[in-house]
Order: sequence, then structure tokens, then C-alpha cells
Amino acid sequence: MDVVVTILAFENYLSSCGYAAGTVASYRVNLAPFMDYLKQNRIDDLRKVTVQIIEDYWRQVMATELATESKALRLRPVKRLFEHLAATHKLLINPAEGIVETCRKHRKIGPVLSPQEIETLMAQPDATRRVHLRNRAIMELMYASGIRINELVNLQVDDADLGEQTVFIGKGKGRKQRVVPMGKKAAEWLGRYLDKIRPAWLRGEQSRLFLNHHGRAMTGNNVRSFLRRYRLAAGIEKPVSPQTLRRTCATHLLAAGADIRYVQELLGHSRLVTTQFYTRVLPVQIKATHGKTHPEVGHEN
Repeated sequence: MDVVVTILAFENYLSSCGYAAGTVASYRVNLAPFMDYLKQNRIDDLRKVTVQIIEDYWRQVMATELATESKALRLRPVKRLFEHLAATHKLLINPAEGIVETCRKHRKIGPVLSPQEIETLMAQPDATRRVHLRNRAIMELMYASGIRINELVNLQVDDADLGEQTVFIGKGKGRKQRVVPMGKKAAEWLGRYLDKIRPAWLRGEQSRLFLNHHGRAMTGNNVRSFLRRYRLAAGIEKPVSPQTLRRTCATHLLAAGADIRYVQELLGHSRLVTTQFYTRVLPVQIKATHGKTHPEVGHEN
């Protein structure tokens, strides 16, 4: 199994499985150092990679001055590559089986917006302007459903059921499909966009749900751009991205007592352990809120 050919085939496999273009690009970038490492060790066939080779590479990555998460990004594609080769019976033994992505345990918790910050952020779009009304509909949908940005921009018009207040996600991560609730508020804003804005912008047979004023499908970068503008206008110091709204949705649901398995289904996580990561945010939030609101905290008795 030629190293270059096999890794290229692996990247094509990820794309065919519905992985986001950004994820595939990240895998490609972070597999490059591993390919260089194999070349330095004169290994041109992945069948020649041993447990010792993988362990030596792990130690080499750990010895760098990269941040913990960056080290994990170097190792994760290597693990997934050999897991795939073993699962497809191209390898009898997975030499990377014992490698641990240590950053999963120690990585920093991403920012989560408070209910007050969400309210302030949502108030930034001027609903009398078409673009802003569409943006408010997108923001409400992201916060209500926890939808991934790649899933959002790929939504079709028929995927939204305003009567049932649900969204069908047909192009989820790993080609997984699911139906998620959007709630009354998001449905109302989405309905306004569909009634007043989208018909005026529609050009030809475009079936994507969210369009720009030229009739083209919205992109992830379009969404990230207006979120940044609204964050600055709202005076929110935390970074606000599509992932921030997804994380905030999950954290607020868990804080309100939602069953973690419900949140797992909502977010489309394959493994419960991924959803459980969000529970690490709660103690941090509770402590911060306690410090700000408890009448005796910070005061001498």
C-alpha cells in the first residue's frame, strides 16, 4: 500500500462519507508531517508501519512546542487512517490502536454565551432590513437546534417544516440523517424569511434554504462574518462562531435538565462521550454565575 496513494484514497473516502471540506483539509494538512516522517524512515508502504514506528512518531509530536490541541490534530488523522485500514481489512493489525489523543481530556472548554448574551446578540439584526431578517432567522435556528454550520448551509427549502417546527438534516456528518426541533421562535423568524425575503432573492431553480441577495446559497464564511459583526456591535468579548451557538445550545439544554441522550440525538453525535464533554462547561458556568449573583460571595461576614 503506497503511502501517498493510500492516504489520498483515505481523504477521498472521508469526502464521500460527508465529512466537511474543512475537516478533510485539516486531515490532509496534519497527515503531511506523518508522511514526511515515514519518508525520513524510508517507509513507502503502510504495511511496513509497526507499533514502534507509531510510538516513535507520537513521542516526536509530543516533544514539539505545539499547543496541546495542535498535537492532537497531528495524531488524530493518523489514528483514523489506520482504524479505516483495519476496518476495511487492508491491515490485519492496527499499529496505532494504543495511541491516545490526550488533548480530549485536557483541552480548553470553548466559550459559551449566557442567556443574556444570547438575547443581546439576537437583538443586533435590524429586522426591517432583508439581510438582517435572514441573519436573525439563521441565528435563531442555530441556537435552537444546535445545527452544524455545514448542515445549515446545505439545508433545502423542503427540509424545514414550519407546521411541525422541525428541520430535516439530510447531509449530517458521516452521512447521518436526523430530524431536529427548531421551536416556536425560530420557526416564526424562519417563516418571515421564507415569506418576505427568499422569494424576492430567488433566481432560477435554487433549492437551498438560505440565500444571499444575489440568489446564491449562503456559505459558512458568510455566516461567520455576520456573527462577528453582531458580536462586536453587542459588545460581547467572547468569540462568537457557529460552533459557539451549537455549544451554547447544548449547554443551556443540559443546564435546564435535558437528558444527555436527548442532546446527543439533537447534535447528531455518534458517541455519548462527545456529548458528555459539554457537561464540563456547566461547573464553570455555575461558578461564574454564583460569584456574580450570590449576595454573600465576595463579601466579608
